[in-house]
Amino acid sequence: MLKKINTQVILNIYLIINVLYLLLASFLWRHNKIYFTDYSHGFIFLLIINFVLIIGLILKKKYKKNIIDIFLVLCIIFGVISTIFAYNMEIAIFGEYNRYEGLLQICYYITILFISSFINDKYKKYIVNTILFTGIIQFLYGFLQVIPFYEFIPVVGKGITLARGMITNSNFYGTYMLICLSYSLGLFLDAKDKNKKIVYFFLYNVFIVGLLIANALSSIVGFICILICLLIYSIIKKIYKKFILVTLSFIVLLIGVTEAELTFAISDLIKTKDEVIEISKGNFDDHFGTDRMYVWKETLKIVPNHLINGVGIDNYAYAFDGKALTIYNGAILYDKAHNEYLQTLVTQGIFSLISYLSLFIIIVINGIKNSFKTNELYLILPVIGYLVQAFFNISVIEVAPLFYIALGLLVKRDIVEN
Repeated sequence: MLKKINTQVILNIYLIINVLYLLLASFLWRHNKIYFTDYSHGFIFLLIINFVLIIGLILKKKYKKNIIDIFLVLCIIFGVISTIFAYNMEIAIFGEYNRYEGLLQICYYITILFISSFINDKYKKYIVNTILFTGIIQFLYGFLQVIPFYEFIPVVGKGITLARGMITNSNFYGTYMLICLSYSLGLFLDAKDKNKKIVYFFLYNVFIVGLLIANALSSIVGFICILICLLIYSIIKKIYKKFILVTLSFIVLLIGVTEAELTFAISDLIKTKDEVIEISKGNFDDHFGTDRMYVWKETLKIVPNHLINGVGIDNYAYAFDGKALTIYNGAILYDKAHNEYLQTLVTQGIFSLISYLSLFIIIVINGIKNSFKTNELYLILPVIGYLVQAFFNISVIEVAPLFYIALGLLVKRDIVEN
């Protein structure tokens, strides 16, 4: 029988490998060494390993059942049901073209969350620091894409001034940066050692720049919500100086990067503020939220038709009479709802959405309680930031695994050796 420390080491190394896989696969895809389908198939291989590890954990350990386990199982069950009744079962299993987020990838997310929940506090920072390492590499790629040395870094859509690193889209790159800056911010606030404070504060600023050059408004909104949560925490814990420091740093970098003409974040925020005011007055426009208002409106119309089972995982395009949602003159096609919660509702059904929301709510509430109790924020901040930006963004295989690992690390699971 494996000793506890050996089990922890094995799980820690395995999760680090999963994080590094995201970087390696992105690098190989960006340099045309693999297809995006190959990228997604890697998760199927990892899923098999996940099942082996889970069986091993169940056989080798006795652990107190956690209520989240119920919802993890329900998420898979409703995903399977949605796949069985899918408009296109093959897509439901393997995912839509250039998305490849089907049932197998969803099962990978759920199982990697379960495995991550077994990591004890001693090893969590090894995984988090690995995520930050991959974030630095992604940041450097993205930064080189928006400065004069642009041509030395291969990127899709040359001439576009949005950073995307080795990721397919600047919005997803922004989410990656949001997760990394959340971790570095939390570690800075939690650090007692002066040198660690300096390192994590520096990384926080680096990832702020990465967030801004992505021009991903959804992730910027997610970060603003993190700052609001941090304000409440700082008032309760009376750490005003740190809050003022991180907020001023963000404002200075926002102004500086804007002046360097590397971001349009300020104008985008002003535009969004104006749109929110108009919506509060009852004035709706399909173009609001970069046409998201139109997509959400049209999606809500067909929700009743697929309320129970959904149209099938990653089958969003088929919810509209078998054709992708078109906007205005048909120039733009949508294969995602641009809202992860609405996406789950349409593709997997109401019971699946309830299961996911219940899972998130339970983990976040317990995570907030533990953060206040232990005076540690670094595990909760990335989860809050991701869940906020998910309201305006989509889930992708290049970033979603980090979120589910973050969810797992946030869980406090009691483990008892046989």
